[in-house]
Amino acid sequence: MLIKILGAALIVSGLGGWGLYGARRLRERARHLQELSMAFGYLEKEITCIYNPLPLALAHTARFAPEPVAQLFSVSSGLLQGRSGMTARDAWLKGVEKLSRLSPLEEEDLLLIQSAADQLGASDASGQRKFLSLIQEHLNMAEQTARNRAQVEQKLYAYGGFIAGLVVVLLLI
Repeated sequence: MLIKILGAALIVSGLGGWGLYGARRLRERARHLQELSMAFGYLEKEITCIYNPLPLALAHTARFAPEPVAQLFSVSSGLLQGRSGMTARDAWLKGVEKLSRLSPLEEEDLLLIQSAADQLGASDASGQRKFLSLIQEHLNMAEQTARNRAQVEQKLYAYGGFIAGLVVVLLLI
């Protein structure tokens, strides 16, 4: 009897934990999108106001941004400063790849960030300002959508995990 109770508790807590993990990822996605938007704003100022070259602007942005967003800028900057012959586009895509492993961002978010690869460092400061402002706008819209989705689905994930655990236990009894 004790083993059945212990098994039931493990099932409920396991599926409940899975639901709480899903709810946390929804919250983190919205927070990471906000941090990305702020980091792109900082990058815009580094390029258009201070006129730093791209590798230096990316390095400064990496120091400003919180983890894991900082990894995007840090990896890109490191590859460009390493004089490995890598283009800004390739370095940026490597940074996006690293960010995708560390963050709960979805495919559409990563595609938006990847779209910056072809534009970064490819035009004058005015062109960079316009492009980075546009990216920020898109990130802000994605953040708002993510916050709305998190608000709606967060309880579903959290409660759904525990309820699913209880249903499994009831089916096994």
